[in-house]
Amino acid sequence: MPELWIPYGGVETLVTLQAENLGVVAEAPPDAGSVESERMSELTRGALQVFVCDSAPATLEFLRSILPALGEGPGVRVLSPAPKRIETSVPDLKGRIATLPPPVVPEEGGEPVFSPQVSEKGPKLFVGTARPDPLFGIIDARAEACLNWVAHSRAMAASSRKEMEPEPFQKTEAFDVLERIAADIPDSKFLTLVQRGGKLWTVMEDAPFDAIRNAFPKVQMPQAKGLVLGAGGRGYDDTFSSALRGVWSAVDGVRRTGSILLMAECSDGMGSTALEMLVTGRIAEGERRTKYVEGLEEVFYLNKLKDEYDVLLLSGLPETYARSKLGLTTAKGSAEAVGRVLNKVGRSGKLNVVPRAPECLVQSG
Repeated sequence: MPELWIPYGGVETLVTLQAENLGVVAEAPPDAGSVESERMSELTRGALQVFVCDSAPATLEFLRSILPALGEGPGVRVLSPAPKRIETSVPDLKGRIATLPPPVVPEEGGEPVFSPQVSEKGPKLFVGTARPDPLFGIIDARAEACLNWVAHSRAMAASSRKEMEPEPFQKTEAFDVLERIAADIPDSKFLTLVQRGGKLWTVMEDAPFDAIRNAFPKVQMPQAKGLVLGAGGRGYDDTFSSALRGVWSAVDGVRRTGSILLMAECSDGMGSTALEMLVTGRIAEGERRTKYVEGLEEVFYLNKLKDEYDVLLLSGLPETYARSKLGLTTAKGSAEAVGRVLNKVGRSGKLNVVPRAPECLVQSG
């Protein structure tokens, strides 16, 4: 009986299937690369400020590798939107990471406003792990830098899309907007990391969109009646927002109207203003709003996912939110969740498995 381990928060949860029910498992290629610590440290030298864009495992691994370089230059500042999360995983940085106050949000329709530390002169290094995204195509270090430290950048990018259909790995108008904004950050270098199997696979310096996209493996699988989908574990499934944005690179592995088991811990809750407003009743699912709020496109993604698939969520979200407000079927554990999906697909139905959805592009075939 095949046993599969799916990342879930900071641990892995066991999924057990009968051999006759197991379809294709999307796994990282066996030739997973490695990046020399010496090269990573060399890329870091000279920077006066290091901006850590996220807390994905690859980003944390990179930080551990460059610790000697960070200690060499006096006055090197390390900044992150979530210092405590970084310090927990990289204890040697405890007390050395600062966060920035959010920049003043401009009036609706205004120009982007940079945090002062981002726009000031002096060598700056931005580090972030690439991930597929339905709005931007890919979020790389440039995009993440803007979303973290440039007010109004998300609203400008979202408004550039004529429609909200999810397009992971496709360079969209929204990505173009962030790319142009990032180009105005002076004395900057952007290191985009690519992760495979939960580990750092490669580091790309100031890489174009296509180069980053081509670094992700493509996994071919025939569409099955069901799909077990892992949102990626700690650094990817911390919020429902992140998990929801990460599913779209893998949904081609299941038939339309098929069953999806989404496994995401969501330890930090909803993760966006729009989703918080949805679960607290401040906006309705089908409501159309003229003023953008952070993550408004995610309400569309949620409705599309529910309209096209039968979705079961295994998470740490309160039942009131997950079931009553988000309208998703839930389960209390992986065994119960898998059992429910198997009941949907039938005794002979196949389940494809994508343990780490944000690390690959699933293609039917």
